[in-house]
Amino acid sequence: MRLSKRIHALAGSVIRGHAAADIGTDHGYVPMLLIKGGISPRVIMSDISEGSLSKARETFRQCGLMDKVSIDDFRTGDGLETVEAGEVDEIIIGGLGGHTIVDILSADIEKSRSFKRLILQPRKHSGTLRYWLYVNGWDIEREYLAPEGKFVCEIIAAVPSEEECREPEFEYADIRWKYPEYLVDIDPELALKRIEWKKNSIAEQIENLYNAETDNSERIKPLHRDYLYLRDLANLSLKLHR
Repeated sequence: MRLSKRIHALAGSVIRGHAAADIGTDHGYVPMLLIKGGISPRVIMSDISEGSLSKARETFRQCGLMDKVSIDDFRTGDGLETVEAGEVDEIIIGGLGGHTIVDILSADIEKSRSFKRLILQPRKHSGTLRYWLYVNGWDIEREYLAPEGKFVCEIIAAVPSEEECREPEFEYADIRWKYPEYLVDIDPELALKRIEWKKNSIAEQIENLYNAETDNSERIKPLHRDYLYLRDLANLSLKLHR
């Protein structure tokens, strides 16, 4: 079974010896790696429907791991409803949008804070997720970058802070939530790929606004500021990559 680097990175983000719950497990590939590799003594696999959950069961059958799990480890339900507060050490939520992950965690913040760590991999809107984590008292312990096809995926490991709520350092829409400076220290090559894509997208937006018949100077200003920030970040990535 050939799995993507994103799946391996998600499994590799879990602390050895920690029990985990994979929310939206789909094929159950991450739990399979955790059990097969002896990383987690137990992994709860949760998905929204029995049809989705059956794919995880099939993965474990094919890998000969059904004797390593119990019937109760496969659960059908929405979000964190399938897991009791503090039942596992780590919650894994991967492959969903940042807004959806925020909705899952904010549905019961007290329960969310009952777990030692969150392993989150937003498909998009990672800035929204980082903002929510910071404001609601989560510290980003570590981040990982992993390629999957033409995309560069971000994996965020977060732990509860001593402060349950905080004033944000930047405004909600600030590009530094989506592209924090420390991104280049994680993996300069993958960070550069991600940054360049956004920088080129902004450059195209600016050009289109310049060529429009209406005056778009006020719309161009914040885009130009973001472009310069990403340009400097890209240059830093290049220096670190060499």
